[in-house]
Amino acid sequence: MIPDCEKLVKHITSEICSLTDIAVVGMSGGADSSLTTVLSAKALGKDSVYGISMPYNEVDIATFNARSAKLAEKLAVNHLVRPVGGIADAINQQIHIDDTSELTDTNKGNARSRARMCVLYGVAHNLSNCFPNKRVRVIGTGNLSEDFIGYDTKGGDALADFFPVGELFKSEIYQLLDYFRDKGVIEEGHIDRTPSAGLETDQTDEKDLGHTYNEMEKGIRFCLEHYDSMHQQSLDPITSFVWKRHLAQKHKHEAPPVLKLRMLCQ
Repeated sequence: MIPDCEKLVKHITSEICSLTDIAVVGMSGGADSSLTTVLSAKALGKDSVYGISMPYNEVDIATFNARSAKLAEKLAVNHLVRPVGGIADAINQQIHIDDTSELTDTNKGNARSRARMCVLYGVAHNLSNCFPNKRVRVIGTGNLSEDFIGYDTKGGDALADFFPVGELFKSEIYQLLDYFRDKGVIEEGHIDRTPSAGLETDQTDEKDLGHTYNEMEKGIRFCLEHYDSMHQQSLDPITSFVWKRHLAQKHKHEAPPVLKLRMLCQ
């Protein structure tokens, strides 16, 4: 629970300004990307925010990206629509092991996420050429509830230049969205109340994980508070699920190891 939303917003916007001049944000229509776009616009001004909608198919256009378009219009930020269906399909065509291998839905979905990140960094590069004296950065939209359990794609939405709301629980994401709604910055219709990665047909996060973010938040908080002694703790089923996922997926948020070789090259 955020005790003072206004104070937190001021801190986040100040940090965004310290890290970038122009923000490139993937606008998925979800709560996290919507909040990140709102915060970026508040920090940098609407002209310095480029929201990029990247639909995979017509379903995306009619649902997730329709919400993004309405939010971008409300905030008056720059809004580009860059479909990624052809890119993601081309990736999937190239990653079969042989003619008999079948890709899982997760693997296919990850191709969409990685295709989108390629587009975001390509747009950012072009903008840096247009504004050579400006710092252009890809702004991550991940939150603590998802990141702790590794519910993201390595090389996809787990990749960004910085994450403004990466230490906020999903419940706190909604608390800030409600704060901006009450301020008249956004409307209730701009807020997606059903979390979905949007990488598979009819997918929701709860269906994938078997638990809601509210159910997992208590377990995540427990893990964070007892991180160094988790092996000694007696865990309830949800906390056990959270901890096991964290251990298996935490490599997504760690810098790649660099082998120590200089001592052998003297």
